[in-house]
Amino acid sequence: MALSIVKGLLEQYVQSLFNEGIINEQFSHIQHLKMVGKTEHFVQLINTYCLDVESILAQLASSIDLPEVDFSKLAALAAEVTERSSR
Repeated sequence: MALSIVKGLLEQYVQSLFNEGIINEQFSHIQHLKMVGKTEHFVQLINTYCLDVESILAQLASSIDLPEVDFSKLAALAAEVTERSSR
């Protein structure tokens, strides 16, 4: 009984995050992969995302330390993080 209540609360919370635009359909897809037992694929998606973003952030950090900062490059790198995060 308690488990069904918690599951219902989780579904309502996820729906509210979707309604607010915090998560999108990709989140639902990843949740589905996790639920149907494709955990390895789920973990690989998260690991790939983290490694990609870590690399981009390192590029941002090194670009900021240059004597002459190329703000267009910084904007492009920031946009890339945004793009990857939206997927």
